[in-house]
Amino acid sequence: MAASTKCPCPASTRPSLPIVEFPGVGLDAAHARRIAGIAKRMLADEPMLASTQMFGDKVSTGVDDAPALFFEDHAEITLYAQPGADLGLQYRALMLAGDEDMVLISGPRSEDFEAYCRHTLGLGSVTVLGVPPASALGHATLPERCGATPGALEPIIETARKYRRLNLIPYIGTRQAWRFAGLIAERTGARIRVAAPPPHLTHRVNDKLWFAQCIKELLGPEALPPSYCTFGPASLSGRLAALARRFERIVIKIPDSAGAAGNLVFPSELIRQLPAEALSRRVLRLLAKRGWSGGFPLLVGAWDCEVLASPSVQIWIPSRDDSLPVVEGVFDQTLAGEKGTFVGAMPCELPEPLRIRLAGEALQLASLFQRLGYFGRCSFDAVVAGDGAATARPHWIECNGRWGGTSIPMTLANRLLGDWKQQALLIVQLTDLRTSPCDLPTALDRLGPLAFRDRGREGIVILTPGGLETGSGVHFMSLAGSRDEARRQARAAESLLRGDAADGQVGPQVP
Repeated sequence: MAASTKCPCPASTRPSLPIVEFPGVGLDAAHARRIAGIAKRMLADEPMLASTQMFGDKVSTGVDDAPALFFEDHAEITLYAQPGADLGLQYRALMLAGDEDMVLISGPRSEDFEAYCRHTLGLGSVTVLGVPPASALGHATLPERCGATPGALEPIIETARKYRRLNLIPYIGTRQAWRFAGLIAERTGARIRVAAPPPHLTHRVNDKLWFAQCIKELLGPEALPPSYCTFGPASLSGRLAALARRFERIVIKIPDSAGAAGNLVFPSELIRQLPAEALSRRVLRLLAKRGWSGGFPLLVGAWDCEVLASPSVQIWIPSRDDSLPVVEGVFDQTLAGEKGTFVGAMPCELPEPLRIRLAGEALQLASLFQRLGYFGRCSFDAVVAGDGAATARPHWIECNGRWGGTSIPMTLANRLLGDWKQQALLIVQLTDLRTSPCDLPTALDRLGPLAFRDRGREGIVILTPGGLETGSGVHFMSLAGSRDEARRQARAAESLLRGDAADGQVGPQVP
């Protein structure tokens, strides 16, 4: 797409959430008019799509320079909220917080990691508020548990009263996150801004079927893999059989699950071998094991096999009156296993015309969402499939209407470097390892000179402490002067953090 209108850096952000624009992408007038027409029709069908009125007139989307409350909670994400899942990733919220901000942490605290963020990374003086785990209070979501924990709730109330305003910055804009904003506003009379889309719109954009319809209408049916909506067991088995005659592998997706959690991939040969009833029984049984509640519709589609890359486009969507959405980066995701589980990311190495195309199409999608009332962090996942980069085209497969495993480290790199593009960046997130538990000071000692220090330009940044402390994984970012050096540094760091030399573990898994 020709870049006719530059995206200015938006006003609707704050110092701890720096936005750095990806160059060369814009939106021409014809695309803008078409997007406006599509948004108008969609809002006519769902006029309450972006409504926040049920949370009170003091609560709205947005963000400003007032103190903020950050938290990462997965409890309302279908299939994603496994017991203890929050404990492994919840400390990512500290990467986004700064002076005078607050972060909710559920369950055991890691004071070593909190000190690491404050002193070693220089991220500022953040107040960490401890909240009991779900099993202790019986409330599923983190905001509900905070509301029932005076020691965590009162500092939030006091801050909102003192400043007469407060930012709420959740990992995802769920209904309970917005209800919590309404609770704070009611208790204090303060104006609460929520840096996330309203809950109904949050649900829609994270729904794979709804997103597929957006792709078809905005970019055309060729912009996604052949995908269909099925409304019952007979429809499901029939569509599987039909697709198995045309494609090598078929995927079933639970529409509102996160990432790979709700994906089932089948070889077409297996589908062709089973009678319709047997196929239906097997598929429904496997879905039930995955945690599926039995509800339809389900998405059924072709699984791209000749994949050249699995890019993700990182977007910040500001208030519509501030600026166009800002494309910040195009990253290659490292995916593992048949389901395609995220294990890391690095800036995209595809040819520039293809990267510009990905960024341009993502900007169109983000502009549509902005007109629907979306605010905040967003990313779009695609696969690039074909015989080679010259003939390949992107297939858009998913919207992540939330923060994520790439956007949080990218934002942290902006805080540490001023612009993440100034250094090569590699994110590593391995959660299936078995190593000896290791506290953070020991991990930093093992890294030695490889460890990143405040005001440095290179090194290993620990992103969460949980995997190290439980011996279940490593989660870090490698910053270096070149891609090769970032990879070499990451492989060395994984080996050191796993303690390979000491206990004979297998070697590094970093690509």
